[in-house]
Amino acid sequence: MVRSRSSVVRLWGAAMLPFFTTPLAFWGFLALPVLVGIYWLRTRHRRYPVSSLMLWTDPQESPQGGTRMDRLQTPLLFFLELLALTLLVLAAADPHLPLRESVRPLIVVLDDSFSMQADGEHSPRHQAVQALTEELKRRPRPWVRFLLAGEGTQVLGETAHTTPEALDQLREWRCRAATSQLEEAVSFASELGGELPLLLVLTDRGPPTELSKGRIQWWAFGQPRANVALVNAARSWRENGERCLLEIANFSDNAESTTLVLEIGEPGKEWQRRELHLPPRQTQRVLLTLPEKAAALHARIDNDALAIDNHVSLLPLPRRPVRTKVRLKDQTLRTLVEKALRVTHQAERVEDQPDIIFTDGLERPADAGAAWIVHLLAERDAVPYAGPFVLDRNHPLTEGLSLHDVIWGAGKARELPGSPVILAGNVPLVTDQDRRSADPTAFTHELYLRLRPDLSTLPDAPGWPILIWNLLQWRNTDKPGLHRVHFRLGEQVALTFATLRPLVTVGHPDGARQTMPVQDRRLTVRPDAVGVWSIQAEEESASFAVNALSANESDLSSCVSGRWGDWLDETSLRLEYQSITWILLLFVVMIATVHLLLMVRGRGRR
Repeated sequence: MVRSRSSVVRLWGAAMLPFFTTPLAFWGFLALPVLVGIYWLRTRHRRYPVSSLMLWTDPQESPQGGTRMDRLQTPLLFFLELLALTLLVLAAADPHLPLRESVRPLIVVLDDSFSMQADGEHSPRHQAVQALTEELKRRPRPWVRFLLAGEGTQVLGETAHTTPEALDQLREWRCRAATSQLEEAVSFASELGGELPLLLVLTDRGPPTELSKGRIQWWAFGQPRANVALVNAARSWRENGERCLLEIANFSDNAESTTLVLEIGEPGKEWQRRELHLPPRQTQRVLLTLPEKAAALHARIDNDALAIDNHVSLLPLPRRPVRTKVRLKDQTLRTLVEKALRVTHQAERVEDQPDIIFTDGLERPADAGAAWIVHLLAERDAVPYAGPFVLDRNHPLTEGLSLHDVIWGAGKARELPGSPVILAGNVPLVTDQDRRSADPTAFTHELYLRLRPDLSTLPDAPGWPILIWNLLQWRNTDKPGLHRVHFRLGEQVALTFATLRPLVTVGHPDGARQTMPVQDRRLTVRPDAVGVWSIQAEEESASFAVNALSANESDLSSCVSGRWGDWLDETSLRLEYQSITWILLLFVVMIATVHLLLMVRGRGRR
């Protein structure tokens, strides 16, 4: 019978030492002092003068029983009884030995976040590799698969069947993600291997919840350390030029000081230097007005336990206005749309080749071409809706949009084409219909938006400019080129080209070059290093900056070391171990037989 993990005791040391599934049986060792006491407590009979011994069957003194203390006598029978009791207790504890010819597969979940790089050569990653190497050497025939837990879960290489193969795959574990979704990775590992493989998590944090019994182990190699990091960096347009925002956080219980150095250009030329004094557990903001037509801006602080979050790069923002055309006959709607477009600073009014056309008609304009069409419908049968509003949060139009305390006036008689994006109950307020454009590799969208301004508070709420902003940003992402130039480490970068091309060259921050394929004019890159990257494709080229900005990963104060969980479950006992209880019981029977023969022989002599 297989016992639960809570009743398992393992003798650590060599790989072939047994473990016991019922350690409560060790209480049986209390019988050993009792046996010693029986042989220790001996008596001598008192002397009684008698006239004759002819009526006595045994004239010798009996050495058994009594209360008088005497020297411990250890005949062969004593040692046999002591050994028999010891073997009985061990057999009751149900010992198991590992089978060298049967080892369960192992799936290792690797924390790929950049906090695993802390402390350089003594980093949690380095310690985890050493511990895993020892574990793989202990396993006679390893079968290992690796999963990287970053923004998502990624399978690292093929199945490794030898220790050198596994160690070779671990070289691709670079710990360059801005976060690690460990729980999702563990769930994926459970589904990937079924119930047979064992699961091992290597990280620098403790488990978020109590681990289930058996099958999974959680190894953490972190140490709480003080760290000062750049946790936010942004560059934005203002009416008087570009501005820069930097946030420096002190993840320590003590006040820290650091030097902020700002450089402009490639290679960087020092522009400013500031001494920062940071209170414990506080974040300091630095606002800068950049020089006119400033090139790339590089900011760095002093090195500490974690080096990757001590520097950032910010490139000049490209001007990519969305070409818009407003064809609204309703003067109220026209004023609302034009005001919202001005507020965004992302729209350019044009008459020819627009990217977006705003109209209050239901028909698509004949000269629309590849433009997106926004139909604004001020229906006569409109009524005010106060909610509840249902928003499709997977749609780009609803990002950051809130309709709390908003009244939205709209009709419901006409059925709108496309998929609902925003609804008031079961009444669609905004729908999206995608269409194939003249370009076979691109889609256009037609949006239908119901709005009666005189019955609505939406035009006066923050939701209206946010809705227009989201529309412009969404349209910008579909245009050729990079829609933004700043990305966080591990974030996916997508570039759309104006023309078809098979291959492009991607330049890494360290100077390396990589050739990558382009599918349907679209290139997707997931950068794994901080710095300035470049994409070169003849007349179409672009650059973008990648920074390690993650307050959760830069905060090393919650890092811990320890091991949690156990691999001893019913499947492990069945496949990897064999009970040796029957061997111990066989020895007990042999000892009992010898004991009985010695007793019979002794009585025969007497």
